[in-house]
Amino acid sequence: MKMYGRRMARVTAPVIGALALFASGAVTAPLEAQAAPAGRVCMFEAPDGAYGAGHAAFAIKAPEKTNHWIYGSFGSTNDAPVNGWINGGTWEKARGHFTSVRDKDHNNARYYTRYRCVNTRGGDIKRAQSWYTTVKNRGYNVATNNCLHMSMAVFKGYSETLRKDTRLKSATRWTPNDYYNEVLPAARWEASHSL
Repeated sequence: MKMYGRRMARVTAPVIGALALFASGAVTAPLEAQAAPAGRVCMFEAPDGAYGAGHAAFAIKAPEKTNHWIYGSFGSTNDAPVNGWINGGTWEKARGHFTSVRDKDHNNARYYTRYRCVNTRGGDIKRAQSWYTTVKNRGYNVATNNCLHMSMAVFKGYSETLRKDTRLKSATRWTPNDYYNEVLPAARWEASHSL
């Protein structure tokens, strides 16, 4: 009986200690046990676009809906019209659109070939759409108002978290390829997915 009591004390003490830490807030529940963020954004990228500088497009999830996305692009003759477009639908429809675009400059090969996503705390679709309109109305400019500027404006309009993230540098002086390969991973966006 004494042996059983000692074993029980050895097993019980760490459990009680862990519960005390958890109750005090020093330890939190595992990430997967916490509530999932309602917002999500994805940058779609065409690495061969713009003569090898790359081309960026956006997709943002409506946080109040299970599977509704707003997606679009700006400034690519492959993804007409060049002055920008925006659409809505399921994730499958958004991903299918980007998969179907062909590169007129490279033997009609697939234009968009990859994407990166990140979850956010909520999201404001109307504010994101407003930023899309603002950037579109400024007109395309390769140095100061291009596809990367458009995508980042939409993402930052959508999410206060992304707007305040200092790791997401200004789009100016970055090519879409460099931003996708360097800035997004440094800002802890997910690994690149192939289309």
